[in-house]
Order: sequence, then C-alpha cells, then structure tokens
Amino acid sequence: MASVFFKKGKWYLSYKGGNGARCRHVSRAATKTEARRLAQELERKCERERLGLEPAPVRCDTKLWELCESWLAGLPPNSVTYRERKRLERHVMARLLGSLELPKVTAGKIEERLVEMERDGLAPASVNKLRSVLHVVFKRAIRAGIWTGPNPLDAVQVRRVPMRAYSTLQADEVPLLLAQVPLEWRCLFATAIWTGMRKGELFGLRKIDVDLVNKIILVTRSYDHPTTKGGHVDAIPIAYPLLPYLQKAIADSKSELVFPDPSGAMRTEGAGPQKILRTAMAHAGLVAGYLHVCRRCAAQGKPHEEKRNDPMPRICPACGMKLWVKAIHRPMRFHDLRHSAGTLLLRAGVDPHRVQRILRHKDIRTTLGTYGHLVVEDLREAVNKIGPPGFKPKYSAPEAPAALDKTDSFIPQVSPSQRARRRNTESHLKTLGRSGLSNEREKGFEPSTLALARRCSTTELFPLKKTFILERSIPATLTKHWLSAPTRRLRRGRVSAQSLGDLLARQRL
Repeated sequence: MASVFFKKGKWYLSYKGGNGARCRHVSRAATKTEARRLAQELERKCERERLGLEPAPVRCDTKLWELCESWLAGLPPNSVTYRERKRLERHVMARLLGSLELPKVTAGKIEERLVEMERDGLAPASVNKLRSVLHVVFKRAIRAGIWTGPNPLDAVQVRRVPMRAYSTLQADEVPLLLAQVPLEWRCLFATAIWTGMRKGELFGLRKIDVDLVNKIILVTRSYDHPTTKGGHVDAIPIAYPLLPYLQKAIADSKSELVFPDPSGAMRTEGAGPQKILRTAMAHAGLVAGYLHVCRRCAAQGKPHEEKRNDPMPRICPACGMKLWVKAIHRPMRFHDLRHSAGTLLLRAGVDPHRVQRILRHKDIRTTLGTYGHLVVEDLREAVNKIGPPGFKPKYSAPEAPAALDKTDSFIPQVSPSQRARRRNTESHLKTLGRSGLSNEREKGFEPSTLALARRCSTTELFPLKKTFILERSIPATLTKHWLSAPTRRLRRGRVSAQSLGDLLARQRL
C-alpha cells in the first residue's frame, strides 16, 4: 500500500516497486493529497511492469559511442565504412551526445544535436543522413539484444530536402560532348549516357558481364562490392550506337575489366571523371555563359567582370585592356549523365515502365520525379491542344529562327542581328590574321586570344585615346572615315572589333 510522509519541507513517496521491494522517492508535490496520488500511480505502474503488462525500465550502462563502435566493427573495411566512421566521429562520438548512456539518449537529445548541425550550416540532406545512420545503429542494437527499449530515432523529425535543379544533356549535345572527351574516357562516357549506369557500376564492369552477341550488359556489382546499390542483378540491352564503343573498350583493355585505368587496375572512387566532363563540355561550348574579366583592374584591387552569352573579345571600360574570357560551367556532375539518360528516354516517348527497368529503380516515382527532367519545350505540345475540337488559331505561329551552324561554339540561339555581327567580327579577325596577327592558346577551354606577330601592345588592335596610335594603326585612306561623326566614339576609347571590321570593310569597298 502506497504511503506518504513529510520531512524537512518535502513530501516523500513510499510504494512497492517492480521487484516487490519498497521504494522511497522525494516528490515535488505541494500538498499531501497530490503526493498520495503520485505514490498510488507509481505503485500501479510498477505492478503492471511486474505482471508483464508494460515494458520494464531499461538498465544499461552502454554509452552511445560504444554502440557506434560496435556497429562500425561489423562493417566491411571499404570506403563506405570509412565515410560512416568519419561522420559518426565528427557529429556524435566526439560530442556530448556520444558520452551519454543509452537510456539517456532520448529523441529530444538527438533533436538538439541535429539543430546544432543545422546552425553550423550543414545541408538538410546531411542531417537526414546522420539520422538514418543512427536509426540503423539502434535497430541493429535492438536486434542483437544490446538495447531493449524503443528506437529514439522514430520520434526524430525528418528534414525536408529542397529539390535541386538538375542540368542534363539534350539529344543534339551528346555527339558534341563525346567528340571532346579524351579517347581513354570516351567509351566510358558513351556507356554512361546510353545505359544510365552509375560510376561504381561502370568501374566494376567486367568483360564476362558484357555479351556483344546478344547485346546485353549484366550489371552485377559496384566497384569491387559483390552487389550493386539496389542489392540485385539486372540485365540491360546494348544500344546499336553504343556497340562500337564497347567493342573498342574491350579490345583495348588488358585486364578482366572493361574500363580499367592505364595500369589495368580498377579505377578508384577518386578517379575524377567530373573534371573530364567539365573540360569536355567547355571545349564543346556547352556552358552557361562566359565571364569577361579585366586582369589589370583585378591586380589594382578594382575588379571588373561582365557576364555574356558569347566569347567575343571586349575591352575594359575603365582601363581599355582586353578582357580575359572564362567559361562558366554548367552545374553538372558525372552522375547527371544517368539523369540525362532517363530524361532523353522520356522525351523520346518511351513509356515510364521501360525507363524504370533500364535505370533499375524499385519505385517508378523515383524515375518520374527525380530522373525525369522536363523543360518548357516538352510541355508546349500539351498546352497547344487546349481548345474545342477543330479549333484553329486566327494567326499562324511565327517561324522559328534558323538553326545555328554546327561550327558555332555556343549552343543557345541568338538573334539574326547578333549572328550578323558575329560573322562580321570573324571575317575581320581573319583579315587581321593575314596582316600579321596570329592566334595563341590553341589548347585549353578558354577562347583563343589574339596576339601580334611582332612585339607591340594591345592598343594597336584596339585603339585608345591617343591620336598618334590611331594614325599608326589605321591606314591614311581611312582618315575621313575615322574622323566622321558616326565613328567619333572610337577616339573616345569605346572601340570594338565590330567597328574596326566595318572600317576595314569600307576600305575594301
């Protein structure tokens, strides 16, 4: 029978515990009635635990860092285990949370640690990853009998990860990209585009898994792991354009692997096809734009930058020096080639179920929601169907602009006036090349710059304010054109390659 008594200004509770012995605790009750009610509730709770109607309280002195160590010890020694160890050491084992005993590791304590990670600037995906790892740690401990209580991670909120905008390839950009990929990587990139295989699956692909007769690839492992990410073996077909790439890769390989490194060993996770992809896209002109930078102003602490859609030469309005051109890369990873494969298949009209089988997803929502990236042009045909049956618009649609030449280095469409200016500039640069100018920087992703064959300054190519430089650079027959009203801007330093090309064109006429 539960009882209470008052001692030294506090109410003490006396009740029968779960093991049958009397227990005594100090309460915060302000009155005798409240203290008696608490004692009766505790006694009923202990009775239910003794009869097996409620789980008994867990008595465990194992700490969280010890539980994490035991879980890591059961994993195979590979790169994945190394990453998980570093994650747990940084965010759990070296923190106050790791020194707590398991009964004290509650959902509130874990939530506080996750909030601290968010304050430190970690992305929601990184926070969710730590939550999932701790959930697996407690789940394995419950299965092994180390922990008999509930999993505290079940009550921890999952962070919402914003959907990022993926950059994928279009159908006409695939040959442009493959033409700029180095020969030792070209077959691997082609296989990634036509099959949608992951990087680890490509590096671990063996010759025995490729059947060129029946045109089938058997995806059995990732790197040297016995299984893939999904934990199952899948067979995918070989496309006809991919067949010569695989034949060449198998013929050039000197090991059991299809895409080994130059020594014949398997490529590691840090092999870096991402750098190869970015360089090849810049060479092919598949960029987000160009950044024109003035190096002289940057050295003086007054940087000047201009973002443009073309690599045409420009001069700095502050100092008159020619701007240095750098390509602005697309935010595209090597794994986005897998996204490109799924997107191109969906744009080609392939039904989602077959795309799901090719990409080997368990859920079709992953195929459509994560790997199917539609653009505005993909939706244009759908919105054009709005209207009653037999409806015809009053005005016909405007004609589409003429496509750019294949030799153009910039993929996005430009207006006809911009194309005309570009042709005038190119013809002008060819004229200057015949008169003693030569191209430099033939290699590299930066557009080629112009340099004089003789030793001189840039002012001879782009005249500045000094009249004697203009007279020395421009023939005497152009004096009347040079001093005319429409071209006075050249004397004030606002000169461009287009204006100089127009002057030379007038001279020839």
